[in-house]
This record gives sequence, structure tokens and C-alpha cells, in this order.
Amino acid sequence: MAGWVVLLLLVAYVSVRRDAPTVREQRDVAAAMPVLRQALGRLLTGAENSAVVEIDGPRLEPGCRITPLRDGANLVGSVTLRTAEAEAPALLDRIAEQLPTEYEARVRHRPESGTHTLRADGGEFVAIAGGVTDPGTIRLTAETGCRPNPSGTTVVGTLLGLPIDVEPGRVLAALGLPPDGKMDRDGPLTCGPGRSAQTVRLTVPGLPTMPLGATLRTFAGPEATVVADQPTLYAYRTPALSVVVTLTDTTTHVATTNCA
Repeated sequence: MAGWVVLLLLVAYVSVRRDAPTVREQRDVAAAMPVLRQALGRLLTGAENSAVVEIDGPRLEPGCRITPLRDGANLVGSVTLRTAEAEAPALLDRIAEQLPTEYEARVRHRPESGTHTLRADGGEFVAIAGGVTDPGTIRLTAETGCRPNPSGTTVVGTLLGLPIDVEPGRVLAALGLPPDGKMDRDGPLTCGPGRSAQTVRLTVPGLPTMPLGATLRTFAGPEATVVADQPTLYAYRTPALSVVVTLTDTTTHVATTNCA
């Protein structure tokens, strides 16, 4: 009998040390972070420089419950891709096709309702979901679900100090607005072999006096591909940069993303 007990304890020890996790709660936030970043990077890479891209996160959402007596946190991030309205469903297909087979990516097109969605498994209980949210706009989110956070992690990554930091200010200056607002950054994510992408945002009070397109079409230059030209939204990409400008009633918001 004692021999069986010893054997069972040994098997349990080896299983805990070597086996893949079987429930979310066996991987805390710190362990799940690289899996989620990898999933987001693959979504970004799948766009193949054919869309204006914007990164949101990864960021930590505390306050969920693993059990009624145990707090946890959800790590979540997303990528937003803007392209021509007619091209968005096909872009969603290309992203799914370029994901690893183990992601088991599934795209559903429902022309009758105008919905196009993607679902995939990023591994280790990281769920990927999203689709076409507005004409020409795809938003894909990856999240870990509620996980233990024993170390109290609040910072989810180290941001790269790149020249991208100056780009929102240059766009604002072209619009005749001072670049002295609140700046934040998201990323970095892998966007190709040896390359990383991050998004830098700057929000300032005030609105440009000229229509966005009238100013930014010249500023972006002849190599730019414009995917949105609306009174409150202008989005374009160049070989090196994605730029999204949005207006609210009182503020101008600029997001620039590069893959360098």
C-alpha cells in the first residue's frame, strides 16, 4: 500500500512540473503574457501591410473572480485594422489562413446580416475573437480570461523608445494644432521577422480649422494609401507608418503605428 502512495505522489509531482495546463487557473498573468503577445503579433503580421493598423494594449483588467473567494485579473489586447470597405471580409480570411493550424481559426461570413467574424484558440486558454465591426474596420481581441496574479503585476510590457514618438506631433502640427497633449503607447508586438510594432497616441484639446482630408492628403505624400476620409476620421498608411486621426466635439486624437 505504501508503495502505491509513493507512486501516486511521484506521478502527481511529475504532472504538475511537466504537463500542459488543463485549466486557466494553472497559468497566472505573468505566464500567460507572452502567449497573448504572440497571438496579437500573429494577427498583426497576418494583415501583410495591407491595412492601417492600431494596437490597443495588452493591458490588465483587475477585479474578476476566479472563485467566489479568489480575485484575479484578465489580460486583454486588440488590434484594429482599417481597409477599404469591400476588402475587409477578404482581409479577415487572409489573417485566418496565415494563423498556425493549431489555432483552429474559423471565419464566418453572413452576407444576409452583413456580419463577418473570426474565432481562434491562441493556446493555453488565450481566446481570439472579433471581426468586421464597421464598414472597412476589423477589430480582433485576444484575452486570457480571469487568471491568478500573485505578484500583483500592473505593468504588462516594456515599450520601445523609437522615433515613432514624434509622429503624432508632426501630424498635429500639420493640422495647425500644438502637440502638447496626453501621450500614451501600446505594444510592442512582433509584426514580422526581427520587427516590432507599437502604437503611440496623442490627444489634444481643440479641432483643426480645415477638413482633415484637405490637409492630410498633402502631408501624407503621394505614397500614402488613404482608407478612410470622413469629416471626423482620416486614416492612411505609408510604407513605414499607419496614421489614424479622429475628432470628437472638443478634441483631436492621433494614433500612429510603425513596424520597424
